[in-house]
Amino acid sequence: MGCKQVSRLSRYDVTVAVIGNPNVGKSTLFNAITGELAHVSNWPGTTVALKEGFKEWKGIKIRFVDLPGIYGLSASSLEEVVSREYLIGGEANLIIALVDSTAPERSLYLPLQLLELTPNVVIAFTKVDEMSKLGIHINFSKLRSLLGVPVIPTSAINNVGIRELLDTIVEFVKGIRPRDKALVIDYGGLEPFIDEVSQLITRSKVLSRYPARWVAIRLLEGDPRLEELLMAGNELEVLKDVQKIREAVRRSIGRDPADLIISSRYNYINDLVHEVVVRVKGRANFIDVVGRVIQRPTIGPIISLLILLVGFFAIFSINSGFPLNIIFRSLNMHWLADFIEEYSLNGIISRGFDALSSLIKESLTGSELLSSFIADGILVGVGAVVAFLPLIFLASLFMALLEDSGLAPRMAVGFHNLFSRFGLSGRAIYPLILGLGCNVPAVMSSRTALDDVERKEIILAAPFIPCQARLIVTMAFITAYFRSPVIQTLTLISIYSLGILYYLITSSVVRKFVYRVPESPELVLELPLIHIPKPRIVWWISWEYTKHFLRKAGLIIFSLSVFIWVLLNVGPGGFTSSPEASLYGVIGRALAPMLKPLDIIGDTSWKIGTALLQGFIAKEAVLDTLAILEGTSDIGEALSSLELTMPQVIALLIFINMYVPCMATVAMEYSESKSLKLTALQALLMTVIAYVTSLTTYYIVKLMVV
Repeated sequence: MGCKQVSRLSRYDVTVAVIGNPNVGKSTLFNAITGELAHVSNWPGTTVALKEGFKEWKGIKIRFVDLPGIYGLSASSLEEVVSREYLIGGEANLIIALVDSTAPERSLYLPLQLLELTPNVVIAFTKVDEMSKLGIHINFSKLRSLLGVPVIPTSAINNVGIRELLDTIVEFVKGIRPRDKALVIDYGGLEPFIDEVSQLITRSKVLSRYPARWVAIRLLEGDPRLEELLMAGNELEVLKDVQKIREAVRRSIGRDPADLIISSRYNYINDLVHEVVVRVKGRANFIDVVGRVIQRPTIGPIISLLILLVGFFAIFSINSGFPLNIIFRSLNMHWLADFIEEYSLNGIISRGFDALSSLIKESLTGSELLSSFIADGILVGVGAVVAFLPLIFLASLFMALLEDSGLAPRMAVGFHNLFSRFGLSGRAIYPLILGLGCNVPAVMSSRTALDDVERKEIILAAPFIPCQARLIVTMAFITAYFRSPVIQTLTLISIYSLGILYYLITSSVVRKFVYRVPESPELVLELPLIHIPKPRIVWWISWEYTKHFLRKAGLIIFSLSVFIWVLLNVGPGGFTSSPEASLYGVIGRALAPMLKPLDIIGDTSWKIGTALLQGFIAKEAVLDTLAILEGTSDIGEALSSLELTMPQVIALLIFINMYVPCMATVAMEYSESKSLKLTALQALLMTVIAYVTSLTTYYIVKLMVV
């Protein structure tokens, strides 16, 4: 099957055929994509209905052709003949083959036949909302890698997967095609006979437009349509030779070739299903009791919040020691806090990369520039990516446990009424809680959003949540400047409340005024069975998220780290080891005038400006930078040396907590949004809001303390 060149199409850029078994949900999906832009006619010379629809997506004009519902390509009915001839005719550039998620074993047969015909196939699984209710789990990512074509879960009723399906079509038009050849299934003992029939096809003129291997397999099956074409084309010798080969198969193998071919296809499908499908059964257990409790409107959200807090408390403690280290320090158990930090996953990774960095610098003593570039540029970039891996995996693991057990959807139901007031669904509780530890997995969790608008809301709003790194900076400042526990507590609570408030307000503004969607996303879902999580399914989900982070955000984080090394080590006069003389220092001094409205001037202003710039690498770097610039290793002493007033400290803390997030979060924002413009606007938006809020707070607090 050939693929038409886009330039030959006049009214549209690409033609997409939609095909599937009867009752697979084809009409519902077709209508969800095309809306009212569809019309119905008859195929020329037949009574079979032809339905066409049109959709413009990202500047690409797409024509959809809804083919009759069929079970295979055997051409045993008029519908099958029409569909097969249309596909072979080459008018369609791409085929969307539908699979019923609730019956993958049965409905995968047709897509498999299509893949044997052409590589230009996208597989869309329908009814994924019903799938979860039945306890069926499918590893779509693994199936995609096994078949080598896009595999997209969809639910036309809930508008799930429609955007991804359209994006895949756009990528196809742009030349992004995972497969370049049709699928080859090993038919075992039939392979020599398939090769023999393929050679015969070269003598046929009427079958020359068909793929040779596909025709050979179809003729061995006894395809009536192809046999008719051979007879009509007066190629009886070819037909007789094929029939002889079929008879030879029966004699040598003892079975009809059609039975062997069908059996081989179903064996192939069974192997696929064994790899990617898991079915679970609900049963009464402790998880079932918890599931019933969290569905109650009053106590449910409280129990859900406790589960989430305890889960993420454990995750962040294992990863970095936070917040256990904060708790132990408040109890004057500094040795235990230090131990937890040192032997957390992040602490172990950091020590390993520090040792490797020292080794590189010792080995390259003859070239300071090269050793610095490798140790402080490349190695730091790799370390930044590796340091996030445990956190991403653990957070994904916890979310996978909630999803697979059936608790997560029930939690979303409990929080939905609250979050719907701010243009979000109940699922928005996950990025909020995740963000308290780290904004990177919080932004990443936008992929669980109910619609595209909510996903953009979370990407733009989640970085407002004060993360662990910002808490460290906040605690350092309030400890250095405020002696009263009441003021310390009120300052901390105010900053967190402000961050959560901005998360909710930003979400509401984005939905209602940016995307002009007045209604909150409707939480329509089939609650899945409650059951003990299956390790296989949990691994699928966890690894998919972690792999996505590595593939999408890892390279960006690494690139930013190397770029920042250049800014820190190169100045107007060339290579420098002094932060003050670097381009970073120059930019920091340029930022100093912005602090003048806070009455922060002189050396203090450019030091803070440089520290804020360094905070883009990681928020805790604000403290290290100030300590270096003040010439001391004592953070408390460095902060006290700035001699800030209470209004200045509070205003500065608000700015630090609200302005542009760290580079890892920015990288994840770009990875999830796929929009440089949106990522840049988000960073600008946060910085402006942070600046205005800090100035306003400064003058209010200044008036209160006078």
